[in-house]
Amino acid sequence: MNRISQYLVYPIVRFFNIFFLTVEFKNPEGFVPIIGKPALIVANHITFYDSFLLRLNRHWTSLNVHFMGVTRFNALHMRILWFTGIIPVIFYFFGVFTVIPGRGLQKNLETPHKILKRGGNIHVFIFPEGSMNTTGVLRPFKLGAATLATLAQVPVLPISYKEIREKGKRKKIIITLGEVMDFPPEMTPEVVNKQLEERISEMLKTE
Repeated sequence: MNRISQYLVYPIVRFFNIFFLTVEFKNPEGFVPIIGKPALIVANHITFYDSFLLRLNRHWTSLNVHFMGVTRFNALHMRILWFTGIIPVIFYFFGVFTVIPGRGLQKNLETPHKILKRGGNIHVFIFPEGSMNTTGVLRPFKLGAATLATLAQVPVLPISYKEIREKGKRKKIIITLGEVMDFPPEMTPEVVNKQLEERISEMLKTE
C-alpha cells in the first residue's frame, strides 16, 4: 500500500509544482547510494507537504520509505484533521508509523528499529526537529533519529528544505540531498545528533 500510494500521489504533486510553486533539487542523485539497502533519512521540516515533494525526484519510487509521524499537533487545523480521521487515513496509506509523547524514547524507537532490521530496500524518515518549523532557523534536534542510527547501524542521508520567496515570483523550495553519513557503533547518540544538526545547518547555509 505504501508504494502504491507513492505512485498515485505523483500527479497531484506534479500539478502543484507546475502551477503554484517551484521545486529545485540540489544533488538530485543523492538517493542513489541508499537504494537497495536499509537507511535512515533525516530532514528539517518546513511545511506539512514537504515530504510529498520528494516524489518529484526520479529516484524516489526506487525507495521504500516509512515516515515517523506524531499523534499530537501544535497547529489547530492539524488537530482538527487528526480528530476527524483524515490524518490517520493518510498515515495508513503512506506507511506512516506514529510515536506517542511521554511513552519514552526506547519504546517509541521499537517500531522503526524493527523496520530497519528487516534489511533490504527499506528506509525510515524522521524529522528530528519534532514539528514543523517555518522560522528559517533550525531548531535543536531531538535525540530520536541519532539514537536510532546508533542502534540500527545503518547509513544516514541528511536532507534540507529551504523556502525562498522573491517579490513578484512564486514560492520556491530548494531540496538538497546531502552525502550519506556513517556512524561507528561506539559513537554516542549525543555526538551523532550534533553532527546531523551541523550537517543540515551547513546545507541550509550553502543553498
